[in-house]
Amino acid sequence: MRVAFGIIMAPGGPLLRRDEASRFGDLVKMAEDYGAEAIGTYDSAFIGGDAYVRATLMALAATRASVGLRPTNPLTREPQVMASFLASLDSLTDGRAFMEIASGDSAVLNIGYKIASRARIADYVACVRDLLATGEATYQGRPQRVRWSGVVARHRIPIYICAEGPRMLHLGGAIGDGVIAGTGLFGEVIRDTVARVRAGAREADRDPSAIDIWFTARTSLHENRDKAIENVKGSVSSILNHAMRFSLEGKHLPDELRGRVQEYVDGYELYDHVLHSGRNTRRMEELGLTDYAIQRFAIAGNPNDWIARIEEVAAAGATKLWIGPLGGNLERQLRDMRLLGEQVMARFVS
Repeated sequence: MRVAFGIIMAPGGPLLRRDEASRFGDLVKMAEDYGAEAIGTYDSAFIGGDAYVRATLMALAATRASVGLRPTNPLTREPQVMASFLASLDSLTDGRAFMEIASGDSAVLNIGYKIASRARIADYVACVRDLLATGEATYQGRPQRVRWSGVVARHRIPIYICAEGPRMLHLGGAIGDGVIAGTGLFGEVIRDTVARVRAGAREADRDPSAIDIWFTARTSLHENRDKAIENVKGSVSSILNHAMRFSLEGKHLPDELRGRVQEYVDGYELYDHVLHSGRNTRRMEELGLTDYAIQRFAIAGNPNDWIARIEEVAAAGATKLWIGPLGGNLERQLRDMRLLGEQVMARFVS
């Protein structure tokens, strides 16, 4: 079965140094050569570095893959700024830019903002699209104008909605060019995710089959299975929180876990976000949630483990997967990318 891969790129540290830029470009080229259809980078100043810098380096290195932010949010970037960035990125890539937008997590909560409502996300997406298409728009009742829309590579750049709950899945189907779902990789979750996106599209009088649906996995690859599983716990601790933080309803959560999951999200430490040895990871373990979270949200292990897991989720309907970021410094990431490309991706992209 053919599977499409998107790969999230991280610099291997909070800041990308000048002497690392060429190696970062090598990582992008390697991912593309192994068949990655899309390459993205997170937009969180809290975690470190500037996403626009990384995305520009990625755009200069990639020659075939789509390049973009996954995800950004409607609070830390004004839509005029985002539209200008997208237009520039699309020009650099000859029409291969994209954007994924979410309600906001570490970038938003760690500066004291509340996450964005679905209405604000919809308003933001409409504004960015109108600026690209016509140069004029409104956002939150404020007029928005640019004077470069006549020279853009494309007047419509794909915007994906990041969705982890029923209402965001519905919104993604209603307004998104695509949806990137962080709902999990269990078969019943995958099938429900697709159904909810398509229902949102039908309600908005859109063609459900035209919505490009991807699933995101928290990933760790290592020749040693136990090491890989240990390495994914910090990442899984974050998605367990923001996939469940607003409501447990419609999330396919077993009844016996509901109380413990609610306790976990109620005590989630924002400053420890995605830290491997942070308090969130320890609490997840103490509450007996680690195994469940890894099984639901992760692809972790050695190459054979990855192949088996990908075959399983693809058979359930998730044939487009966002994976990464690879762990460690850039040299380690390059080694892991080779392992991923030659022993895993080669099985699914040819």
